[in-house]
Amino acid sequence: MTKIQGRVLAVDDHKTNRMKLALAVQNLGHEVESVASGAECLAALRRERFDIVLLDIVMPEMDGFQVLAAIKADPALRDIPVIVISSLEDTEDAVRAIELGADDFLTKAYNPILLKARLGAGLERKRFRDKELEYLRQVDRLAAASGIVEGKDFDPARLGLDDIAERDDRLGHLARVFLQMAGEVYRREQSLRQQINLLKGGFLLLLLGATWGLIPSLSRIIMLDGLNPLGVAFWTLGLSAALMIAASVLTGHYPKAAWLPIRRYLTLGLIGGVLPQVFLFWAAGNVPAMIIAIILAAESFIVFVIAAAMGLEAPSLKRFFGLTLGLACVALIMVPGAEDTGVAGWIWILVALAVPFCYALEDIIIAALPDGEADIFGAATGITVAAAVIMAPVTFATGNFITPSEAIAGYGWAFFTIAALSAFATVLLIYTIRTTGAVFASQAGYAMTAGGILWSVLLLNEQMTVWVWAALACLISGLALVMPKQDETNGARDHLAVPPGLPGSAGGPESTSPGE
Repeated sequence: MTKIQGRVLAVDDHKTNRMKLALAVQNLGHEVESVASGAECLAALRRERFDIVLLDIVMPEMDGFQVLAAIKADPALRDIPVIVISSLEDTEDAVRAIELGADDFLTKAYNPILLKARLGAGLERKRFRDKELEYLRQVDRLAAASGIVEGKDFDPARLGLDDIAERDDRLGHLARVFLQMAGEVYRREQSLRQQINLLKGGFLLLLLGATWGLIPSLSRIIMLDGLNPLGVAFWTLGLSAALMIAASVLTGHYPKAAWLPIRRYLTLGLIGGVLPQVFLFWAAGNVPAMIIAIILAAESFIVFVIAAAMGLEAPSLKRFFGLTLGLACVALIMVPGAEDTGVAGWIWILVALAVPFCYALEDIIIAALPDGEADIFGAATGITVAAAVIMAPVTFATGNFITPSEAIAGYGWAFFTIAALSAFATVLLIYTIRTTGAVFASQAGYAMTAGGILWSVLLLNEQMTVWVWAALACLISGLALVMPKQDETNGARDHLAVPPGLPGSAGGPESTSPGE
């Protein structure tokens, strides 16, 4: 079977001439398609790919010169070689055809050998031109890629230069060198971004820890007078909601009103607002602020335990020892008794542990909220308002409402400070979790413990006993063993998820952004 060397379009209005020309081309081993007019020729060229055109000049309606002019005026067709074949033997016609862009000229009384030579030369020019155009396109792609690299927002794997790099000529060598250099620039950029993110994340953790570190001491000051935890939580959550609503009006960032985000706000308001505040105030009347600050750092352990239980973190012997040290920290607080730790009974340790447990659940759920156009401020407002809405009927139903005169006269400054810190910390917490991940954000326990101890000494004149020092040492050692490496925590944001049944779980048909 003769090997097909090229696709040829034969154009002639005379059927006999058209068939004769098509047969001669086929005998030379080419694939041929024939049409009977200039309009059909242009339509065929725009519909299919052809390597060369054999064009008759004398045709009705649209002669060969007009067809040739149309082909050369079209950027998509101008590089297709055209050999004019005509019964006209006037030299002026040949000159005109060449001037219009024809690659060659033959009379209809052509010699088959001459036809073969002209076709071969035309196809060779076409192939050479195709290679030249492809080369120029690849040069343009390489130049465009250099512009992307200059913008410093690129991934070498997505530059699409692999086919150019496979060339064995100078352009291929240039592409390989360029990809190698681009990879080095990309790695340096990623390393710099990781360092910036680490510094940024560290600052957020310090700020979050310092903010929350003051709350145990303020809670202790309020609860030493024997106020009811539900009444105190009602005022702090209500004031937080009022502050967030006012800020939303000023900034124009509002929570979404659809049912799915409302359900999320209610869930997070209960888990991250109502329950931890009630447990915190309840424990604060019986546990020193310094001890509460140490216990709050258990949030880091609990986040890791939940992540490991859900298969999101790989268990290891080192981390098992870290968790053991965390339990030893709690034991060193519970065992000695009130004379050494200020804790009247182990039940209050469990109440205090419920606070970081609630915060850990909140971390996991927030981290698992699907990505999108998340309005972090709007989500924080929705969560805070939801917590206040849940707290209000519970407080009135149980008869634990604290009158405004009593609240403002005796504890207004403390209530307002806790409310402001809680509102600020909620916004900061959501932002930190969404940008660094739940596991990394939970490490705010370090700063929280340090801040809590410092505030307890400054505001309450509490002292560090030997047992408390031992518990703190176990806590820090355990956290060092449990916490993932920095490269693991960077990816924690993408791996933490919650079971499909929880509001905010990723992957469900209702999944939207936290602010939606």
